Amino acid sequence: MSPESRERDRHRLTTLGRLAALSMSALVLAGCAHGPEYSIFGSFFPVWIFCSVGGLALAVGARALIVRTSLADHIASPVLCYLSMAIFLACMLWLPFYS
Repeated sequence: MSPESRERDRHRLTTLGRLAALSMSALVLAGCAHGPEYSIFGSFFPVWIFCSVGGLALAVGARALIVRTSLADHIASPVLCYLSMAIFLACMLWLPFYS
């Protein structure tokens, strides 16, 4: 293989790599075109904040029910359980209202 053909191959691969990186970044950033937001007293708040607070409030309520029914003793990792419950409930709030 001659040095000239190696240089052509290297140039072709770097060009393809740049093209792939550019197209991937365009696909990833296409989701950032518009995010739902509400104006409250002139300040725009993203909707995910409201869904996160709602999911956290629902998870706190679910924790109260779990403690009341004494199921809390059987949860292996409560921190991970309640965190994943809050995330799940926030996503479930997002789906019917903003998807």
